Amino acid sequence: MGLKCPGARTDAFFVHTVVDAAATMGTLKPRDETSLLPTSANKCLSLRLPAPQPSPAGALDQLFVSHFIDNFFGAFRPSLPVPGGSSRIWLHELPQFLASGSPSPVQSSIRAASMLSYGTAVGDASIKTEACMWYMRALQSLRLLLSRNGSLASPEVSVCAAVMLIHFETQAGTSPRAWLKHVKGAASLLEEQGPERCRTGFLHQIFSNLRLQTFVAAMADNELHAFASPEWTTIPFEIQPKLIFDRLVDILFGIQKCLSIASRLITSKSDQRDLLKHELALSIQNARLQIRQWRSEALSYAPRKDGQQYQEASEPVADAQIAASADGLHFMLPYSDIASAALVTLYDAANVIVLRLLCLVSPGAASHNERIQHHSESILSAHAMIKPSSCSVPGRSSIMLVQQLKAVALWSTSARQRALAIRMLQGQQSQNRGFADIAAPSNQYFAHVAEHILNGDSVD
Repeated sequence: MGLKCPGARTDAFFVHTVVDAAATMGTLKPRDETSLLPTSANKCLSLRLPAPQPSPAGALDQLFVSHFIDNFFGAFRPSLPVPGGSSRIWLHELPQFLASGSPSPVQSSIRAASMLSYGTAVGDASIKTEACMWYMRALQSLRLLLSRNGSLASPEVSVCAAVMLIHFETQAGTSPRAWLKHVKGAASLLEEQGPERCRTGFLHQIFSNLRLQTFVAAMADNELHAFASPEWTTIPFEIQPKLIFDRLVDILFGIQKCLSIASRLITSKSDQRDLLKHELALSIQNARLQIRQWRSEALSYAPRKDGQQYQEASEPVADAQIAASADGLHFMLPYSDIASAALVTLYDAANVIVLRLLCLVSPGAASHNERIQHHSESILSAHAMIKPSSCSVPGRSSIMLVQQLKAVALWSTSARQRALAIRMLQGQQSQNRGFADIAAPSNQYFAHVAEHILNGDSVD
């Protein structure tokens, strides 16, 4: 990881040691132990040895985990409860996993991620070094668990361990794409359980948290993930209703489906193109309907400058009416803080991609170029707002804009915006090593489709 050796500690610190006295003395029989010392020495030994001292390990674990939970959202923590959301999320289960009596990979992974988060926040290299040791133990024990009795292991333990390894790697960046591999591993464990098992409890909580990361991992491989299927977008939410964030992730998976079809379209044979164009047009239409519905819901939570709430028309406004409207920017959504900016810019990114994909199916797609630039500018402005913000974990605030900047760099109709987004992504590479692979220019995020549209290539 490139960490410097912290050297000898001169200040006060805890030493995490647990001595198993029974194991240490197990090689000696009781009579042999007393025969090694005179009788008087045996008496003195019982007086001089201190009583077993309580280990500080539990208190340190609580410190690290509490810090991790409290600072997980960082500057993204909503000022008000999420509408319709539960007050308990998967993070609140971490202390219970850590306090489990039997050692498991989840304990090591929680220690690794929480210690790295705390060590980074306080600038303590020795804590970060210890976190790396716990990370290696977590990797080894999780692999062993899954290879020996993966079918018998608790799915909650395995999935939680994998998710905590994701959070370790997003900060540490020990190797390229390491966090993406953990995302795929955690998602595959959930897939084995099936969507029915993800309707309640911890698996539902962790599934809801993992969906966006799974979307990002699939985009990095130019793939359509199984979580985009109707089964995975409906069954896990049959008991617990979707939050506004869940519906936004649904939109992103819908966009991913459009990109997958577009990828097949631009490389298809002539006899398949009409069918694929029709399929893509229907998928784009459905995605735009979802976006419009989500915007309508989001407006009810967005306060205006005069303190009132935005009012949305009961019927969707047609694109032609939007273009002719005196308020040419009324399709935009406002944001006033980091939390709302992260959410709104995902909405902006979805619009940028889906409107550009219209070039493959609609002759009038160029009429949306100005709107695409407005959505792109919203993302660039959000990055400018977030960059100087303070955060307990360096670079964390801007992490949530990597995907949106990637969309601008590939899909904006403005060369200036694309160049600016690339420079911002290059800055991300130096700020956060865990996201360096995604931030770097590459063929990820269906870049070949974006290049095809940018070059004005025809599919006819």
